[in-house]
Amino acid sequence: MYNFNLLAGYTPEFLKKSKEDPFVLARKKYPRPSEIELMTSLNDSVSFLIVRHPFERLLSAYRDKIQNAAPTNTVLQNLSKVIIHNFRRNKHSSLPQWPTFPEFVDYIINKIHNYRELNMHWTPITKFCTPCQVRFDIIAKFETLEEDQRYIIDKANIGHIVSPQWKNSGKGNKSTVDLLEDFYKELSENQVKEMYELFKYDFELFDYSVGEFYRNTPEKPSISSTSA
Repeated sequence: MYNFNLLAGYTPEFLKKSKEDPFVLARKKYPRPSEIELMTSLNDSVSFLIVRHPFERLLSAYRDKIQNAAPTNTVLQNLSKVIIHNFRRNKHSSLPQWPTFPEFVDYIINKIHNYRELNMHWTPITKFCTPCQVRFDIIAKFETLEEDQRYIIDKANIGHIVSPQWKNSGKGNKSTVDLLEDFYKELSENQVKEMYELFKYDFELFDYSVGEFYRNTPEKPSISSTSA
């Protein structure tokens, strides 16, 4: 988003001082296009999609939008209250005032079983960005983003304007990758399996493995531990 804002005409000095969300700034310069405009632009653009391990992406969304949601974000605060009300079994327990990760996963499972639309931050990429319908030139990965950024910038011939950036420091002292094992071992085998089924095509299409997330469960479910 920082680089898109540079391409939109914002100066580095302005972006450094601005308190506004980078996405909001970008939207002011890049109005949401129509589907026809998007498809037309693919003819003379370098199109790319950035993907991430589905379970890492899910935990990152939980930490950012639920566990560490800003007190001023009424929508997310109300969502947290709904999750606690519906999925916290002991309302008088000493659990935190925000939903735990298992409660959050139960909320998602309930939405799936009732055929309800998911928030874009935890909707599978294969549903949200339709990579089977759009022929992206480049599939970049979060795990190799610095290298992939260089490739995208080179292909788009915009190295004189932008350079690879890594400005998402995340929230909390530890990164999401460092906390993966701690959070996922809180889930039951069935919860992990349900999340795998939700993100199954993300795992397969983007070549991610799921087996490592079952090492703390008594028995592994009968699904492939590697992508197809």
